[in-house]
Amino acid sequence: MKTYSINLGGRIKNFPLPKNRPLIPLYEAVVNSLHAIEEKRKENPLFTSGKITIEVIRSEQQALFDGSELPHVIGFIITDNGVGFNERNMLSFLESDSTYKADIGGKGVGRFSWLKTFRTAAISSVYRENGNLLKRDFVFSLNNPYVNDTLVDCEDDQECYTRVTLDTYLKEYSQDVPKQIDTIAMRVIQHCLVYFLGTDCPQIVIKDNLNSIMLNQLFKDKFKIEDNTINFAIKDSVFNLLNVKIEDSAFRGNRLYLCANNRLVDSKDLENNIVDLDRQIFERHGFWYVGILTSNYLDDHVDMNRLSFSIPDSGTSMFDNISIEKIIKESCIRIQDYLDEYLKPIAEEKTRRVSEYATEIAPQFRHLLKYMPDEIASIKPRLNDDKLDDELYKIKRKFDKNAKNERKELLDKIDEINMSTDEYEEYFQKQIEKISDANSAVLADYVAHRRVIIDLFERGLRRQDDGKFNKEKYMHSLIYPMKSTADDLGYEAHNLWLIDETLSYCSYISSDIPFDNDPKQERTDIMILDHPVAVSENKNDGKEFDTIVLFELKRPMRDDYTDSNNPITQLYDYVHKIRNGEAKDKYHRPIRAGNTTKFYLYAICDITSKLDRFLYQQDFKPTPDKLGYYKFNDSYNAYFEILSYDKILNDAKKRNRVLFEKLGL
Repeated sequence: MKTYSINLGGRIKNFPLPKNRPLIPLYEAVVNSLHAIEEKRKENPLFTSGKITIEVIRSEQQALFDGSELPHVIGFIITDNGVGFNERNMLSFLESDSTYKADIGGKGVGRFSWLKTFRTAAISSVYRENGNLLKRDFVFSLNNPYVNDTLVDCEDDQECYTRVTLDTYLKEYSQDVPKQIDTIAMRVIQHCLVYFLGTDCPQIVIKDNLNSIMLNQLFKDKFKIEDNTINFAIKDSVFNLLNVKIEDSAFRGNRLYLCANNRLVDSKDLENNIVDLDRQIFERHGFWYVGILTSNYLDDHVDMNRLSFSIPDSGTSMFDNISIEKIIKESCIRIQDYLDEYLKPIAEEKTRRVSEYATEIAPQFRHLLKYMPDEIASIKPRLNDDKLDDELYKIKRKFDKNAKNERKELLDKIDEINMSTDEYEEYFQKQIEKISDANSAVLADYVAHRRVIIDLFERGLRRQDDGKFNKEKYMHSLIYPMKSTADDLGYEAHNLWLIDETLSYCSYISSDIPFDNDPKQERTDIMILDHPVAVSENKNDGKEFDTIVLFELKRPMRDDYTDSNNPITQLYDYVHKIRNGEAKDKYHRPIRAGNTTKFYLYAICDITSKLDRFLYQQDFKPTPDKLGYYKFNDSYNAYFEILSYDKILNDAKKRNRVLFEKLGL
C-alpha cells in the first residue's frame, strides 16, 4: 500500500502570499494560540486565564550602528499557555491540509506561511499527555525536509506553554513590516477582531525592549461596540453586520471587514461604495466606521490561504448565486441607515456647494441640478473646483446623450398615428423645456467667459506697479494665441469677437507666424484669409481670396513711432507684398490676391501724439465716438481702421451688456 507524500519546498513555493502582507504568519501563530487556549478550556472548564504574548525581535545590527531610528523588525516570538503541542497537534502539524481543525475553520496550511516569509520557525512546547508532563522542541525549516523533534520529561510544577519563534524575515517580505508595535498591535486586533468581541478573549500582550501594549485594553479604548448587530438575508444565506466605531486617529478609512471563521479575510473601502462617507465623519465626530460582516456562507467559501473568497466578484456563476458585489451592496444599504444622522449633514452641505458652483461659477451646469438629481447626489463631497467641474462635465455628457435619444423619441412619437393631441403637447412641452434649460446653461457659460475676457482686457490697459504698461504680447495672446493657426485652435480658444463677431468663421487664421513660416520674413500679428475662389475657369492653379484681413497690435500707450516704423506703414507693406505674389502661408502655399480682393487693415493701439500726426497726414477720419480712425485706400482696395484699445473695450461692453445684465454679471 502506497501513501501520499508532500514536497515541502514545492508546497512553500506554491503557497500564495503577497509581498505586502508580511504579518500573515504572525496572525496565523496568534490564531493557533487562540485555538490552543480554547482547546484547553474544553478539557478544563476551570481554566480561565488564557494568555498570549507577542515579543517583537528587532535587528541588533541596526540598533548598534543606527541609533537615530527604531530598528527594523526581523521576527516574532509568540507564546501561549494553551493545551500545548501534544501528539494530536503534532500529527496535524505534520499532515499538509490537515482537517484536524476543520470544524473551527482550520485549513491545515497556515504554518506554511511561516517558511514563506521567515528563514526558520522554532517550536518549543510543554504539555500534559496521559498524566505526564512533556517538553517538545523542533525546528521547522526548508533546509531540512524532516522534523526531528525531541521529547523530554518535565517536573510537575512546570507550566504548560507553546512558544513559536519566527526568525529573520526573508528580504522580499521585510520591506513592508511596520516598525511601531502599536501599528502591529492594531493590525492583530483588526485581523482577530471577532475574537476580541467575545467576552472570553484571552489576554494578549505585545512588547519589545521599549514598550508593552495590552491589546485587550487597546481594543476597549479604541473600539466602541454597541448592541447593534443587523441581520439580513441574501437568497437563503443570513449575514450578520456588526457596526463598530473606532476612536483612533492612527486608524485610517472607513472599512467593511469580511470575516470567516472568526478571522478577517478581506477589507473593502466603504468610501468607494457610500457616496457621502469620507474622513469628515472622523473630523466631526471623532470615529472611523468599521462594519464587521460574518456569515456561514463566508465561512464555507473562504480560500485555503484565508486571503480571499471563492465567490464571484460580480454577477452569478453556475454554482453560486451570490457575488461579492451583491454582499457589499446589501451591507452598504444597512450601513447607510446606521450612519444616517452623520451622513445627512454632509450630503446637505455637498448639495449646497454643488448648487452654488453651478449657479455662480459654472452656469453651463445649472440645468443638471433640475434634470439629473440622482447623478448630482452621486458626487463625492469636498471636491475642489477642478474635480467638481470634471464630475459635472461627465454628468452633462450623460444628459446630452439622454436628450439626444429623447429628441429622437419625440420625432418617433410624432409619427405615431394613434398619439392624441393632448399627449403630444404634454410630451413636446417636457422635451422643449429640457432642451431650453440646457441651451440656456451653455449660453450662460459662454457669456460668463466673455465677462472674464473683457475684465482681463481692461486690466491689460492699466499701468503696472513699475510704471510701465503691459507688453504687446499680453494683448495679442488675449485676442488670439500667438504662434498658432485656426487649425490648431477651437472656436472658444480665441477672442476675435472682441473686435468683430464674424471674424471667427473665416477660412484661414494665423497669429504671429511669418510668411512662408520663415523666421527671416515679416510676420503679421494676425492674418485672416476668407472665401477662396478659382483664378481661372480652365486653370485652377491656385486660389485668390475674396477677403484678406490683417492686424497689427502695439503695446498700450506706445509713442515711439517713426516714418518707417509705425502700424500704418507696416500694414501697407504687408498688402504690397501679398499683391505682388511674394507672400506664402504657413504651409508654403501662395497667398493670392486679385484686383477684386478686399483688404481690411486694423491697427490696434493707443492713439498717442506721434501716431496722431501720421493719421492727420494721411487723411484718416475719426469714428463717430472719437475713439478711432478710418479711411479707404482705393489703390489697394483696402479699408483701414485704427482701433484704440478704449474703443475695443467700450464696443465689446456695449455689445454684451444686455447678456451680462441678464446673468447678473
